[in-house]
Amino acid sequence: MPFTTEIPFGLWIFSLVANDNEERSGRTWSQRKRFRAPASWALGPQGRTAAALLVRLEQLAWDEVLALRRSYNQAWPADREDPAWYGAQDVATTADRAQLKNALIKHAEAALARAARAHGKRVRDFSDGQKTVCFAPAALAIEDLAPSLAHRLLSPLRRALGDVHAYPVPSWTDSL
Repeated sequence: MPFTTEIPFGLWIFSLVANDNEERSGRTWSQRKRFRAPASWALGPQGRTAAALLVRLEQLAWDEVLALRRSYNQAWPADREDPAWYGAQDVATTADRAQLKNALIKHAEAALARAARAHGKRVRDFSDGQKTVCFAPAALAIEDLAPSLAHRLLSPLRRALGDVHAYPVPSWTDSL
């Protein structure tokens, strides 16, 4: 998973190559780029949709950030807690996708923070808007494994910004 929070990003596949010269401490190694994989590979099974989500979050207007906050309360009323979040964590852990889920969430949080800064604002941690943005990449990490659970997690985002699967996919996701 790429560790950068800047998008677009890609995934480079390297191989280690032994150098011809040996130093007193032993053989030295260098890296040789084998190929650049499409960014969608690094973003998991729903990589193209995840990339579209990240780009969309980067471009949010402030009224859309506020709509994300309101949509969370509409989708999940405050008087009850939806077990979908914990279910998604369990599915991701069982399928060895917890690291992917966490990385996608970090990218989404960073994109939301950059969008808010562009408007001279900031989004508080654990705010309803931030939760809405975090549930979406968690849903994309497990969507192929638990579609109904993913659908539930995507409902706040869908109320505010429409269907994430309909967002335009950026060209950098497939570039090699």
